[in-house]
Amino acid sequence: MRSPSKARGSVGPVFRCWRWDSGEIVPLRAGIPPQDRGFRYGEHLFESIAVRGGRVLLAGEHVALLVEAASRNGFPMPKGLRSSLRRFLAEKAFRLPDGMVRIYLTAGTGAPADPVKSPSCFLSWEATSFPSERDRERGFSLVTLHGKAGPGWGEKSGNYLAHCNALRLARAEGADEAIVTDIGGRAISCAMGNLIVWLPGTSGVHPFTPPRESGARSGAVVGWLRKFGDVGERNLSARDLSRVVSAAVTNSRIGVMPVARIDGRELPDLSLPLELSEFYRKKLLRP
Repeated sequence: MRSPSKARGSVGPVFRCWRWDSGEIVPLRAGIPPQDRGFRYGEHLFESIAVRGGRVLLAGEHVALLVEAASRNGFPMPKGLRSSLRRFLAEKAFRLPDGMVRIYLTAGTGAPADPVKSPSCFLSWEATSFPSERDRERGFSLVTLHGKAGPGWGEKSGNYLAHCNALRLARAEGADEAIVTDIGGRAISCAMGNLIVWLPGTSGVHPFTPPRESGARSGAVVGWLRKFGDVGERNLSARDLSRVVSAAVTNSRIGVMPVARIDGRELPDLSLPLELSEFYRKKLLRP
């Protein structure tokens, strides 16, 4: 795929930033203060939202996930921030060229372990290339990384080094992405997305994704698919992975990406994830 700087349809600057200030989301003029704990210690939570063809995809779901993450981690949501985010995404973000909007909710100023009392919120947009039809038909190649998903793995926070390292390890092995397991061998997610697998059963082949309680990411795309795409939840063992008929990786940038092979094994059916990918695109991208 092409680099973000050459993404088709991008115009103007390839990066823009805003901050939440006095009840409004305004252009960021002076940068993120170095004393902000989101910068100093990685104490921030984030959501990444695709802007494609003048549409902001699953904006409400992303804001809801950020609110849930804030509650889990003791970050109060300032009065009016939720409505300001929704208004920005509805009134401003849809005018942006294709790319990714990222929302960062930071711990604000303070010492390590201080309670979060006055969080800050920053937003950015960057031009991004999205998978083509050819990319989806080719599919991803995955490798399994055993025991890499530790405590807090699935939280979208500033402590994202383990996810980046997992992706680096996968690419070093010539793969596009990784299936990351916990020390017990359960598949938790992919390095940068959620995992969906199709498993054979007595009533046919059905799609499943690891439950959030297992440590999987709270992804807006996989959450939407659980509601409308008939994707179930179950813990996925090493034996389950050996029986996978089809698979897909999901996140906001790639949408639903079919998987062609896992650990060098060609999966027998690419049509099932291609159908799910087309369902996603038809419902969210097409008029």
